[in-house]
Amino acid sequence: MATSFPNMNITNPIRGLVSKRRIRYKQDGFNLDLTYITDSIIAMGYPASNIEGVYRNHIDDVVKLLDSKHNNHYFIYNLCSERTYDTSKFHNRVQTFPFDDHNPPKIELIQPFCHSVHDWLSKDPENVAVVHCKAGKGRTGTMICCYLLHSGAFATADEALDHYGQARTQDHKGVTIPSQVRYIRYYETLLRNKLLYVPVSMYIKQIVLEPVPNFAGGQGYVCFSISQQTLQGQDDTQQKCTKLYKSGVYEVKRGVSQLLITMDLCLVLNGDIKIEFYNKSKIGRKERVFQFWFNTFFVMNQEDRTNELIEQNGSGESKQSCVLTLKKDELDIVNKKDKQNKVFSADFRLTLLLEKVPKNQPNWRTYTPEIPRLSQDTPSESSEAEWSEENDSAEEGWESGESTYL
Repeated sequence: MATSFPNMNITNPIRGLVSKRRIRYKQDGFNLDLTYITDSIIAMGYPASNIEGVYRNHIDDVVKLLDSKHNNHYFIYNLCSERTYDTSKFHNRVQTFPFDDHNPPKIELIQPFCHSVHDWLSKDPENVAVVHCKAGKGRTGTMICCYLLHSGAFATADEALDHYGQARTQDHKGVTIPSQVRYIRYYETLLRNKLLYVPVSMYIKQIVLEPVPNFAGGQGYVCFSISQQTLQGQDDTQQKCTKLYKSGVYEVKRGVSQLLITMDLCLVLNGDIKIEFYNKSKIGRKERVFQFWFNTFFVMNQEDRTNELIEQNGSGESKQSCVLTLKKDELDIVNKKDKQNKVFSADFRLTLLLEKVPKNQPNWRTYTPEIPRLSQDTPSESSEAEWSEENDSAEEGWESGESTYL
């Protein structure tokens, strides 16, 4: 039988350290990483068992609280893609909308979640929706903020984010990962403009980093990967992030104002896209310096229409090009790790020049990756650094002197 430790003196301080600055529920003999965001929406940390229940919410304590305060009137929404638990403890009133930690959800996952929460809360005024991921902060806040917009409780993403931050955390910093914030804004755009989401196919023509990073020693080498999020499973709720492309390696030279990367391979991208940038030093150490997610539909439908270029090619056909520019504080990882601006200056920005794939465009201009993954090597036309190590790891290995699409 699982052991619960709600009142052990050693347990509560440990739980407090793990929950950091998240506001805890400390009433009626309970001390749980759990917060009422509204009267009907609860955010909480993962309901754990066994030894993990010593430093996280123990599942039995969560059951006791919910059964005592909201008996037969609560429904659990599990956002974890990495774990699950015995749902029978919650009378099988659990639904999963899984996506990975530190990442946004696939855009198609948001509306079904909001509809499910709305349907449950509409059945009875006493019903409450309990949302959790692992820590009960980033992923949880992303989906709760989307529902606050969906329900009309708040008109803008900023208002929903501000409310969630104040309700859930002591420092008012609720959702802090830029890509998660971006997807809340995406959902606001859909609702406000009454847009019907339709996946858009695009490819990247150029990537510009400016000013260039100031790596240790004044010189460095960068490479990047492009991944695409897909839905699978019988109910299309299981997400899979598939790596489509690994770049060659680009030398970052001293005194250069920008790094311009031209993509000669027209890799077709559709929907939710992740781009990760890495730095590799001369001694072979490699680290991910930043990443970001974007959705191709919202690049085409951004409100600043001055960023859209309508051009005519030689055949008289029009082509639509868009510019997506992200500032330093809009990029994941670097927004927190380089607050002193030692590597990336405060005015650093990344710019993508993308082109929409026109309907009925001949396939010879583009390459559409197949799933399951296929791999093929293609030479990089860009400036590259050479080193002898190959494939530092199975997950993040970069092939020296070449680009790879998978």
